[in-house]
Amino acid sequence: MIELKTAIAVLVGIGAILILASSSAVAQNTFDEADFKIKDFGIKDGTPWLTVEGKAGGSKPGNASQIYAYAFVTDNGIFAVVSHGVEDSAEVKNDTEWHAHGVTLDEKNCVSKLNDDGDAEVNDMIKVANTNATKVDKVMTAVLGINNADASVCVEKVIDSAP
Repeated sequence: MIELKTAIAVLVGIGAILILASSSAVAQNTFDEADFKIKDFGIKDGTPWLTVEGKAGGSKPGNASQIYAYAFVTDNGIFAVVSHGVEDSAEVKNDTEWHAHGVTLDEKNCVSKLNDDGDAEVNDMIKVANTNATKVDKVMTAVLGINNADASVCVEKVIDSAP
């Protein structure tokens, strides 16, 4: 009888751990659309910026094949402040931290060129410094996906944009 009680206690304990782990995973994978709804944007002292209705940088992807992005279309190219699970930037130690890239997209809205241009600043607003831009034509927020078959990175969904 003691063995059966011990086995049941172990199963109950494992169940509790699994429930806590899944609750924790769900909390980490939250996506708040307000974090990507654009309120305002502009450029100040050569630094493009935007504000959102929610918390700037408040949502981060929990899926390694997704990228969350705040993008700035400027007179000096496209710059994106991004968070994702793949290491590709020298700007931060862990690329889930928000960091910047200079980006070129092809006709299918897939990334055709990527560099480490720009420096991300995420606090009350999203900023990308060191771009040499003098004008922001458009800003967008988007989810990009990494295709595991060919490693292409393409825009899956534009959440919001402002001219």
